Amino acid sequence: MKPQVFEGAHRVMVRGVPLRFFLRADDAWSPVTDTEFQQAYELALFDPYALRRNVLCPNRRRKELDTAEGWFFSDGYASCGLITFDDRSPVECAGMAQITEGRET
Repeated sequence: MKPQVFEGAHRVMVRGVPLRFFLRADDAWSPVTDTEFQQAYELALFDPYALRRNVLCPNRRRKELDTAEGWFFSDGYASCGLITFDDRSPVECAGMAQITEGRET
């Protein structure tokens, strides 16, 4: 099976499951492309304060959470993202209700 690469889409289909990508900005979830989401996730892997000093070190505050409704990440500071499954919007993810306001549990 040839791997599929999705670039520049807010909604993609993977094995019949629609995925939607969102990043948190200005206290609201905004739809983004899969590539924008991936870039934000990769930046969250590193400590943002160290990156400003051109130092690469792991981000110990990074969090990830998954449910049957979606997958969430946070850099532990100001950046977070959400992939929803089955064409859900962020507010339709009841299992993630505590993070839809941008707050981690």
